[in-house]
Amino acid sequence: MAIKMTYQVDKGFSFADKVILWGADRQLTRKLLNGDFNAGDNVIDLSQYNNGDTSKNIIQRRDIYENYQEQDNYFFLNFNSNGKLTELELHHGFTINIEGIEIDFSMNIEKVVELLSSISDNKKQLSDGEYFFKKLKLTIASNEAIGGDGPGFAYFYCSKDVTHLIDN
Repeated sequence: MAIKMTYQVDKGFSFADKVILWGADRQLTRKLLNGDFNAGDNVIDLSQYNNGDTSKNIIQRRDIYENYQEQDNYFFLNFNSNGKLTELELHHGFTINIEGIEIDFSMNIEKVVELLSSISDNKKQLSDGEYFFKKLKLTIASNEAIGGDGPGFAYFYCSKDVTHLIDN
């Protein structure tokens, strides 16, 4: 059985009765979720490609949850350098409610696009099977788009700030 996640644009999300707001403290988020996780804190050194400039390095601070609440699921919570929640990535095991529309990982990506388009008219196709919904501040992708096989819905990303996804 999938866990129900409700996403509220610009506010955050909830898993059942656990409300998590964007900007929440990492330690408090861990305590609230009260589940096993792996801290995935990494620095991806890009300085060799930028004449030694380390300011272009990618710093990842994420908590990785697998089989949360003894269910078959996989998700990441991403935090900034100050330990504040910035992003959520879901990979499977969730039913997602957004403004009364329900999507889940058993659906075909095109069905998910159709449902999300009914509440947001500004989708942008980023690549085959990958879509960005600017007003909803989320991206979705198919299995194939993230390296697997087939058109099934396989990836959900949301954040309060999606400026890095907008073409300038």
